[in-house]
This record gives sequence, C-alpha cells and structure tokens, in this order.
Amino acid sequence: MKKLGATLALALVAAAACGAGAVEVKDVYAEHGMVAAAHELAAKAGVEILQKGGNAIDAAVATALALNVVEFNASGIGGGGFMTFYSEKTKDVICLDYREQAPASATKDMFASEQAKKEKWSAYGGKSVGVPGWLKGMTYALENYGTMTFAQVAEPAIRLAEEGFVTDPAQKGFIQDHFETLNQFNEPGTLPFFDEVGLPIEGGTLLKQPALAKTFRLIAEKGIDVFYKGEIGEAICRAVERTGGKMTMEDLANYQMYVRKPVIGTYRGYRIYSVPPASSGGTHVVQLLNIMENYDVKSLGFKSAKKVHVFGEATKMMFADRSKYMADTAYAKVPLAGLQSKEYAREEASRITDAIVDKPEAGDPWKYDTAEKTSFLGGMGDERFSTSSFSVADQFGNVVTSTNTINFFMGSSVFVPEYGFLINDEMDDFASNPESVNAPEPGKRPLSCMSPTIVLDPEGRPFMSIGSPGATRIITAVAQCIMNAVDHGMTMDEAIEAARFHNQSGNEMRTENDRYDKALLDTLELMGYKISLQEPLYTGGAQGIMFDWNAKGTDKFLNGGADSRRLGAAVGF
Repeated sequence: MKKLGATLALALVAAAACGAGAVEVKDVYAEHGMVAAAHELAAKAGVEILQKGGNAIDAAVATALALNVVEFNASGIGGGGFMTFYSEKTKDVICLDYREQAPASATKDMFASEQAKKEKWSAYGGKSVGVPGWLKGMTYALENYGTMTFAQVAEPAIRLAEEGFVTDPAQKGFIQDHFETLNQFNEPGTLPFFDEVGLPIEGGTLLKQPALAKTFRLIAEKGIDVFYKGEIGEAICRAVERTGGKMTMEDLANYQMYVRKPVIGTYRGYRIYSVPPASSGGTHVVQLLNIMENYDVKSLGFKSAKKVHVFGEATKMMFADRSKYMADTAYAKVPLAGLQSKEYAREEASRITDAIVDKPEAGDPWKYDTAEKTSFLGGMGDERFSTSSFSVADQFGNVVTSTNTINFFMGSSVFVPEYGFLINDEMDDFASNPESVNAPEPGKRPLSCMSPTIVLDPEGRPFMSIGSPGATRIITAVAQCIMNAVDHGMTMDEAIEAARFHNQSGNEMRTENDRYDKALLDTLELMGYKISLQEPLYTGGAQGIMFDWNAKGTDKFLNGGADSRRLGAAVGF
C-alpha cells in the first residue's frame, strides 16, 4: 500500500460527532424483491410490478415511467439515459445506451458566439434540445429482457398521472428556479405545475397530469412509432421550432439506441460493471477506484483526513484525464483500456504527495493502451445535477440500475402541452468551443458522467447495485458508496448517507452542510484546504441495493438504501 509523508500521516482523524448533526440511516430489508428510487411512489410502482410476477426489467420500466410523473423535473420521455442489467440466467452484464444525440441541424460553432452564450442557447429553448432516446431504451429493454407489455408496466404511472400525487415543497423550488424561462418558452395556461394565476404550485398540491397519462396510453396502444414517427414526435418538433431550434421527424426516426459491453474493473476482488461511452462515468469510476486501491483505505478509517486528501487528488487527476481524453467513441479514439489500467492507476497514485495540487496535468494513459495513439482538443460541457437514478432486484436474481435525465431541473424549459412532458436540454453537455472533439455535430452524443453500476462479489454474485444523479459528482458519489461498503463494511443506507467529498480543482474541498464532521474539516483546513459547504443535493442522490448471501432465504437478504439528500425511498417485499 502507498505511504504518504509524515506531515499528512499526522492528519489522521479519529471518529467524532457530526458537526452539523447526524443524518438518520433508514436501511430497508426484504427477501424477494426491492426497488430503490428517487421517489417513494416510483419505488412502489416498481414493487407493484414485481409482486405481479414481473422481473427486474419490467419493474425498472414501471419505475422510470412513474418517475416521469412524480419527478417530472428530472427525467422522463423527453430525455435519455443509461441502464446496466445483470441477468441471473446468463450471468452476463449488459449496458443500454439511449443517450440523447444532436439533431442533423447541429453545427460545431452553434454555441460559440457571444450572443449564444449571453442568451444561453445551449441551456434553454429549442436550440438546447437533443433527440430524446429514453423511450427507445425503455421499450427495447422491455421487449428483449422483460416479460410484460408496455400497457401492463405503465399502469401504475398512468394511475399516478390521472389520479394525481401530492407534490413536495422542494419541487416548487425547482420550478421557481426556472420560472422565467418556463414563462418565456411556453404559452400561459399550458403548464400543469403552474397554478391558475400562473405561479409555481405549492408543495402539498395534488398534481394531476392527464396529458401525460394520455401519452402513455397512446404508446401502449400504438407502439413507439407514435413517438418517433407519429403525432407525439410531430408535437416535439413543433415545440422545438417555436422556441428557436430545429428538429425534424427524420431526426427522431433515425435515432438508435445501443446495447453495449460494460466497462469492467475490479476493486479489492469485487468486479465493477458500469456504462461505457457516450458516458464517461463508468470508465472514470473504475479509474478512481483503481487509484484508491493503492491505499489501505480500511485502515485509514472513514473519518480520515489522509483518505479525503488522497481521494481529492485522485479525483482531480481523473477529471484532468476526462477533459483531455474523453469523447463520443464514434467520433474519436479514446484510450479506454489505458484509463482503466491498474498499471496506469499505480503511476497516477505515485504522483500523489502531501501537497494540494491546484490543477494536475493529465497523465498519459496511451502508454497502457493497445490502440493507436491520437490527439485532439478535449473539453467538456456544463453538466447539471438534475437527473434521476434507481435500482431494482427481483425474486429471480436479476438486477437493474438505471440513470435517466432531462439535464437541467425542468430540462430546456420547453413543454409539449398536448402530451404533457418536458424536453431535455442535453445540448448543453457539448463543449462550446468548435475546435473541441466534444463540440456538437449531427448524431453525436454529448459526454455524461452517469454511472449506473453493478458490483459482483469475489464469488461472482451480485453484491451491490448503485447509481446517482449529480453531474460530475456522480462519479465521486458512486465510487465513495462502493468504498464505504467494501472498505468500511457499511450497510447500503449507511454507505449512501455518509458524508461525501468532491474536489475537482484547487484546494476547495466540497461537502454537505448537514452531515460534516467538524474535527475532520478542521484538520483539512490545517492542511491547506478551503472547506465549501454545499446543499445536500449537490453531492448527488444515490439509490442502491446490497445483497447479503449469508441471509439468502430470509427477510434480510436484500438491503436497500435511498438518499435523504433528495426524495429517495427503498421499498421491498
């Protein structure tokens, strides 16, 4: 294990009381099946399908549909995402990529002008909209790996949309934050989450969404062609055009989702399976864990300033590599094998000292890659943390984790009133510099940090399903949850609720304002860090399930956790 200097060794911190008050841990246990999702009603929708005999894929699609209703601000039919699926029958893990992509009208310089930046073309309105892939991904999963029809799995979501659900006060805040753009891009009286005088609905309001229920029924009756080749798609194109963008029916009809081989890594004998590009998330989760494997994290202890420092330095190096090397692999050669190499991780770990490095230089993963070396100008867009994640385990041994998004909370602020859903602003994830390999181009998929991850134990059995929203913090959230379970022996909800740290550049160490350890933060300050306390949702909203094989056949077999940083809940049976 790697040793650090005496100065940093003195920074070890013993356990102490939380400076901002402890966060209650609420582990949920079950024997047969479980769903951990960003909203309790969505988790219950998934469990309802499991109890009717559906498998994890059936329940996953039901959960995603319900999230479109109850977490309309974060994910749904107007967006895209990724899914990781473990099949008990084949013992294989596959990934589904239904990430949004740029329409044919996209150009490399479309967001480069001063006007584009001033008016935020990439973030709001029609120019910000990518071709949505969510429905293609969900229906492909259902038709190829599920056992139920779309009509069956959509029943809970349709019921929620028609009968309504009681909104949370936090949702008013999300609407309020985008009040100006929602008014700018939509006609008065067309938004169901505005009241009769045109103000954001209060928390505690019964919100009904009959247009969205109609949409789900239409898809159940006519199939996805009604979206990609029919009336719903036509409405999307009209909404994009009236708000300044250009998307055609050809863009929708030509959209393809992909079945991809997962990124595979190991951490202390556990096998890590996550999503490959167009998401950078899985690759960099593996890279970060590979670097941390060079340290005795367990002996350091959870509340260790040395561990936080090392993790922060490793994170900065990983993001330097992401900025320089990551791209849509359909448009550029990326040193994926090198970035995931244990040898490269050892080299990166050797660069970490007591010092806080402001902006580490990217390493050279090409030395550990068999592909021909290429170079290009990297760069990243402005990812947002308004995404949704969930995990499912069924009674048959299958496991699903999925992360879905419309990018910003409230997406592009463009609503399709006839069919009741918001459209994404995923074009904001492209780089504005036209020379960047991550600049917009027709059909290109923007980089993402989404990292729906499944971990198998050393015997090859499911150990954990984990994912999170949170933009760049997704990678650090998922990695820290895995480390908390593997290194520190935490339960699922303990691993999720534990304080998380994020240090992407400089000496600014970010953590939550509601669960920090004062002694630890004091020590970090003495080391030279500037502590930045953030609202809890900043570091993500992880949802996960762990498996205790010693308790197989009992009501302690499945252990679910859901993040109190958002509105998460785990439900089992």
